[in-house]
Amino acid sequence: MLHLVMVGLACAWIAGRAFSDRFGWSQPVSWIPPAVLAAPVWAAVAVAGWRARPRRRRERATGRVPARPIAGSIVLGAGVLFAGVSLAHLLCVELGLHRLARRAPTAGEVSVRLVFWNQAGHRAGDLGPVFVPLEPTVLVLANRHSDSSTGEVARAFAETGPVHAAVGWPFDVFSRLPVRRWASTSLGLEGRSRAANDSSQRDSGWAAWYELETAGGTLVVWAIDLPSDPRAHRVPLAREAGRTLASWSGAVRVREGDGYRYEKAERPGFPVPDVVVGDFNIPRGSASLGVFLEEAGAAGMRDAFDEAGFGWRRTWPREWPVWAIDHCFVGQGVRARSFDTRDPGVGGHRVLVVECARDGR
Repeated sequence: MLHLVMVGLACAWIAGRAFSDRFGWSQPVSWIPPAVLAAPVWAAVAVAGWRARPRRRRERATGRVPARPIAGSIVLGAGVLFAGVSLAHLLCVELGLHRLARRAPTAGEVSVRLVFWNQAGHRAGDLGPVFVPLEPTVLVLANRHSDSSTGEVARAFAETGPVHAAVGWPFDVFSRLPVRRWASTSLGLEGRSRAANDSSQRDSGWAAWYELETAGGTLVVWAIDLPSDPRAHRVPLAREAGRTLASWSGAVRVREGDGYRYEKAERPGFPVPDVVVGDFNIPRGSASLGVFLEEAGAAGMRDAFDEAGFGWRRTWPREWPVWAIDHCFVGQGVRARSFDTRDPGVGGHRVLVVECARDGR
């Protein structure tokens, strides 16, 4: 019976890693944290090896080599192999411990500290004391609760330096860099999300883009918020969301003095991003994330965690984070120098803190 359980868990682990969320049947399996599936196998292999020690001592003492069931030996050997592979996957892919050494800055690069948080409708009050100490260059807030005032956040930032704001549901941006142009759109998805009061509500998904002025030129940041309904198959949802962004042709807000004016988008589609950040409600490494980026015209972007993160950098649920569903991707000419998560002490998600760098020459 123990062997059957080991084989079942190992097969589920392999299926989740091989098929990801490409199919409706494989999505729930792929969303189970790999360590949850692998840990019982590790424990069973360790127990089997420990129990075999007295038998091996007796064999060495008597010089006899008793016959063993071939099937049991094969299963145990396969278990040992699986334990080694899955442990290496945990350490290198899930935890990224080979990236412990952070990259040093290079001459002429422009550093941008990007902070993202999905408040998800939870009460939090004044957010200034929460985020100003993080020293963001760009702060992106999603789904801000009505009791958190954008004016209070702007004033808190203004006390420590210049602040440029671009606010409007569901994203609010506070930046040390000038925000020259921006736009947002509903994704029109047939999705649902769970509210802070545990009720279910329709969620069509949202996206926005912001054009920031840096010493190294324009930096385009996308902000994404996809529905959280766990029953929705993510690949078609991601494909539809990406195609919506690729064909978007809405109005653009252009900064003019202390206000802004509207103008028509020059061409269909969101501008090519340098950074994409948001709450995707899709676990890290899922195939649907690549589908979204490709369909949206941002193929080839790299996960900032895979480039600079290490450790247990999950974001949901905030108190005991198990899933990494908030992501940051960087494009050509931009590299992630560090990737971290912080507990804001309020809300449903942890905060993403990503240090990005681009050539300023």
